[in-house]
Amino acid sequence: MHTVNTLFEGVVVMFAIIFLAFVLKKMGVLKKEDSQLFSKIVLQITLPAVIFSSLAVQRIDKEFIVMAGIMAAVELAMMVLAWLLAQLLKLGKGETGALILVSAFGMTSMLGYPIISEVFNNSPLAMEEAVVTSEIGVGLLLFVLGPLIAMYYGDSQVEGKDILQSVKKFFVSPIFIALVVGIIVSLIPFNEKSPAFVSALRFFKLIGNANLLMVALAIGLLLEMKHLKHAYVIIGIAILLKLFMKPLMAYWLTGGSNFTDMMREIVLIETALPSAILTAVFANHYKCRPDLVTVSIMTTLVLSLASMSLLFVFLF
Repeated sequence: MHTVNTLFEGVVVMFAIIFLAFVLKKMGVLKKEDSQLFSKIVLQITLPAVIFSSLAVQRIDKEFIVMAGIMAAVELAMMVLAWLLAQLLKLGKGETGALILVSAFGMTSMLGYPIISEVFNNSPLAMEEAVVTSEIGVGLLLFVLGPLIAMYYGDSQVEGKDILQSVKKFFVSPIFIALVVGIIVSLIPFNEKSPAFVSALRFFKLIGNANLLMVALAIGLLLEMKHLKHAYVIIGIAILLKLFMKPLMAYWLTGGSNFTDMMREIVLIETALPSAILTAVFANHYKCRPDLVTVSIMTTLVLSLASMSLLFVFLF
């Protein structure tokens, strides 16, 4: 019950911000083109701050690395399945990229942390496990492969040899730099209670707190109430892969005796979450059918309330 309540609260807040942006667009206060500005703020400022502040204070345990590896393996499997289905259905390039994005990645930070905190009564061990599993197992792939997938399948004039050049640019981007620096800082034995470290971390967390707002505004401005070609096909596959296949595969992979019930529950929660809203930012930035990505995110966001409840009823 705690899981469903927390998920419901997170969905309501997110919908409220997205709807606010949609209304402001209809009133002419904001324009659809402004979504590019919000996307740029996310990719260049708020998201790097979230990545650094999340990784810098983590002490990576070997047991959690195994769970992170399982999360990463399941995500890669969903990417392959989404690509195979796209080829079978002869979807276009942009549609293929959109399907891969919404089928593989989930809202592990934005919804996962509050849910896990509530379910396990703010257990420090559960939260440490959730953060490491999420940031290493999900975040690394999302922040690295997400932009590259959107770039490759998008219409942002990135073709042929330009792909390699664009990939090189990513490795000097704020996102990648934040990943590297965050991991390095986590390995250095800093005095985390020193005024300098506390102030620096607070600075990045304050900036990172704006990430959800910026992403939700970008989605609200991209949202269009119109018929989209192949929308039902992509939404249907995303629901199947993201909300059911992914958590069931993770549950099966964590069936060994070396995994505790808490570990299995955390992995199930993190894999059963709706499609990551950051994928809409990547899709918008590289013109990889952001309309389809946005609609798919909204649909999985609503249906995850029922799908996660069903999974917990039947599996635990």
